Amino acid sequence: MKAFRSSPAFRALVFLYLAVFLVMLVLTALTPMLADDYSYCFSWADNRRITSPLQIPASMAVHRQLTNGRVVAHALVQLILLAPKAVFSVLNACLAVFLFLLFARYTRAENDKRRLLLLLLGALLLFNELPAFGQVVLWLDGAVNYGWGMVFFLLFLLPYAEAFLGRERKKSLFRDLAFLLFAPLVGAYSENGSLAMLFAALCLTLLTALREKRLTWQAPAGLLLGVLGYCFLMSAPATRGRSAGLDLSSWAANFKYILNLCRDQLLPLFFLFALCFALCLLLRADRRRMILSAVLFLAGLGSLASFFFASYFVPRHFCFTVFFTVLACLLLFSALLELRRPLLPVLTAAALAVLFAFNFSLGALDVLVIHRHFLLREARIREALAAGETKVALEVYEPATRYSAALGLDDLNMEESRIWPNWSLADYYGLEEVQGLPPAGSAGGKA
Repeated sequence: MKAFRSSPAFRALVFLYLAVFLVMLVLTALTPMLADDYSYCFSWADNRRITSPLQIPASMAVHRQLTNGRVVAHALVQLILLAPKAVFSVLNACLAVFLFLLFARYTRAENDKRRLLLLLLGALLLFNELPAFGQVVLWLDGAVNYGWGMVFFLLFLLPYAEAFLGRERKKSLFRDLAFLLFAPLVGAYSENGSLAMLFAALCLTLLTALREKRLTWQAPAGLLLGVLGYCFLMSAPATRGRSAGLDLSSWAANFKYILNLCRDQLLPLFFLFALCFALCLLLRADRRRMILSAVLFLAGLGSLASFFFASYFVPRHFCFTVFFTVLACLLLFSALLELRRPLLPVLTAAALAVLFAFNFSLGALDVLVIHRHFLLREARIREALAAGETKVALEVYEPATRYSAALGLDDLNMEESRIWPNWSLADYYGLEEVQGLPPAGSAGGKA
């Protein structure tokens, strides 16, 4: 307690973790169920409402045949949907804090002041630069698939990164066995996120082996099991059916589309990485951190490779590119701080803080407005059920910023009521039909 009271930097660091937890808790609690959330309340096997974890394996077996191979992630989604929304809100806030604890573990700042600056930079970069922020970290189905997935990927990569950086790890049979059980699950978690993770693990394994002239059995064993998990994911009949085709014109069109989106949405983050890397080269910063940073950056770019042959691409698919690039930048910032060159990190934090003030104000207001519309929807549904009505017309959401998970998601179809997601929402509330109506008297620009 004495050390705690005597260290303002440590107190500020604790405050930052607490702020991350509270902000994520409130924003998650205010984000309503959307689209896929309603669908995953039901079993893919028999369309019955899931009331027990024992129904999930059969549901995911059919899901793998009809929808996609992400049965690990979506089994977790169906399990969480069994609990009250508050459980997910708390878990999501805890996972956000754990993500920053992993960032701190990767960067290994020498003191609390540097650690505080690095984690503040990480929080500001993610909040300001993550496309489809609400879908990636606030929406239940999206957060489990993307935000939580990144936590799992960094947890898997941690022993590879520490081995490459030359950090000693205590031997533990329990941890080794847990890692081997974890590897195939995380390998099967996401088409693009798991691909990036496995690429980074392979690069770090080879680089460590070349330097040390030897290799422990855990690294290749974990990598092999991760690859087997990824093969299970990609071999799903539904995954093969979602390909856009292997012809050159389709590949070129997808490549051009994704490249244009990268330029539109990720260019400031890429500029920052290039600037930091060039400065580290010029100042001859820690070579291993620079190489690890480059591997993570390339892994982030590699996460987009799986979409060159995909049938569709949306902004939330950029999330792993952003997560890996932000961590790559933090590693470079930590190398600059070790050289006692704090100017670029401090100036970057100041500029991002100004941007954060605007984005947070607009984003929080947008999340609050959509939450109010959700409450009005639920009130309308309750009134209809109390009156014995089976058909309800509801206004679609009109989000204004990327901080609302509703932006870009299929909410309600206004032309046809008997298709998804209308029928999914109707089944959830015990209605026969839900019709989408245009939003009344609302306006706003998209951010």
